[in-house]
Amino acid sequence: MTTAATARALAGTLLAAVLLAGCGGGSDGGGDDAEGPVTTDPATEPPAASPSAAPSATVPAEDRALNFTDLAWVQLMIPLTDQVRPLLDLVEERAADPAFGTFATDLAAAGEEDLAALHALLEADGVPYENVHAGHNMPGMVTEEELAAVTAAEGDAFEEQARAHIREFLEHTVTVSTGEQDAGQAPEAVALAADLDTAATEQLDTLTALGG
Repeated sequence: MTTAATARALAGTLLAAVLLAGCGGGSDGGGDDAEGPVTTDPATEPPAASPSAAPSATVPAEDRALNFTDLAWVQLMIPLTDQVRPLLDLVEERAADPAFGTFATDLAAAGEEDLAALHALLEADGVPYENVHAGHNMPGMVTEEELAAVTAAEGDAFEEQARAHIREFLEHTVTVSTGEQDAGQAPEAVALAADLDTAATEQLDTLTALGG
């Protein structure tokens, strides 16, 4: 596959992950799963066609820095990062391996910085944050049911499940952040995606070294 084809594939992976993966099945059984982004074609529709871009009513499209992919990436990364935090807290408290506990502590601290930067992108663009993925069970997203299962596990089973969920979170962060770098528009968003991509790749290496 050529470099250009690879880039297109990665961009498609990002949009598919954001708009399609898991959006049809909410873990909380709510009735808000039939969102606009599921049927929006980013190639033909302006960002205003998506709930992610609903604030364009007050911020004209021509004045916004974030394009459809930027918005989709930011509004996926925020809940992804939010929902892994309780799991990291559990690992910090219960990990038998002190190094794994320290890893979770450091990852949680990095996540706080990432969340501040992600929210800042929306604020700078005049886009109020709305969790458009509330109740969704998407790749890399730790659901309430999954968190409950990890909490109930003990010993090696606890650490195995925790490592698996953290790995999935980091791998999906790399996947969607790579796609954002190809299809994003706002320099600040693309730069942040590159930072998150690099950090998650390094964190995956550390997790592997810890047995995960």
